[in-house]
Amino acid sequence: MNQLYERERRTWLYEWHRRLQTRAGNAALLWMARRYHRVPEGVGHRMGARIGLAMRRISPRHWRIVMANLRLAFGDEKGEEELAEIGRECYRHLGKCLVEFFRMPAMSAEEMRRAAEFRGTEHLDAALAEGRGVILLTGHLGNWEMVGVRIAAEGYPLNVIARAQRDDRLTEYIRQTREVTGMRVLHRDQSVRQSLRALRRNELVGVLLDQNAGDDGVFVDFFGHQASTAPGAAAFALRTGAVVVPTFGWRKPDDSHVVEIGEAVPLVKTGDRQKDILANTARYTKVIEEQIRAHPEQWFWLHKRWKSRPATSRPATSRPPAAQGGRGAAGQDA
Repeated sequence: MNQLYERERRTWLYEWHRRLQTRAGNAALLWMARRYHRVPEGVGHRMGARIGLAMRRISPRHWRIVMANLRLAFGDEKGEEELAEIGRECYRHLGKCLVEFFRMPAMSAEEMRRAAEFRGTEHLDAALAEGRGVILLTGHLGNWEMVGVRIAAEGYPLNVIARAQRDDRLTEYIRQTREVTGMRVLHRDQSVRQSLRALRRNELVGVLLDQNAGDDGVFVDFFGHQASTAPGAAAFALRTGAVVVPTFGWRKPDDSHVVEIGEAVPLVKTGDRQKDILANTARYTKVIEEQIRAHPEQWFWLHKRWKSRPATSRPATSRPPAAQGGRGAAGQDA
């Protein structure tokens, strides 16, 4: 596991190239967002697929991360060529998601409803009827931005946690896009307090729980390997009694989407807070894994999910729970 990700030689030239690549990529994103926000849907999907494949060629480092993650998750189940095809489809899918995000500010609520079928509203309504707020358990699967947009289009009060990008202009563009589509953006530095207030108002708070949480996380099983996972969703649920409902989206072959709310995940509450946080986080992570297995080509494999390793000298639950920002809507941002 220690050699899962290729060790990078962080010379000054390497760091300069990374910064230049990031700045150029951000500038390109903002340019495309201005130019293609009204592109027709079908054209956008074809364009997005090509952008995704270009992204794979532009950054060989991320392709190596994708393949390392796929081998770890499915190495005993799938051959190398099948894994590579999942990786290529992942890039095509992400490119389409990008262009769909460009188009969102120009879409009406009715267009958003047509773009994604919404299933399981009875589970969401039942959770809201409890009166203690609802935590949307989700991940970077399908078009996670579309998940938030579709829920907001139905008039549900959705709060999402956003982490600032390195480029302030990109941060502002993402924030404005989410707010114009009906979501309320919570700044990460105040996200714990704001999330608790939203839950007490019986609103929805989206939490993406599928990225490496570093030293702030608890280690739970994910595809058969220990992965550092943010304990915020479990901590919120234990503190407020909010109902946790699985909320995922996926792309259909015709490039329309499905957004589905599942049955509430029962809360483990024994009175031992640390053990309860660990048990509930493990339960939530298993739900996410099941969804990824159903649509492996639509998960964000570019992230070093297993980068942090558990320290044998430190219990997995020794650090206090913390909310964590992720890469996208319906919950959190990169």
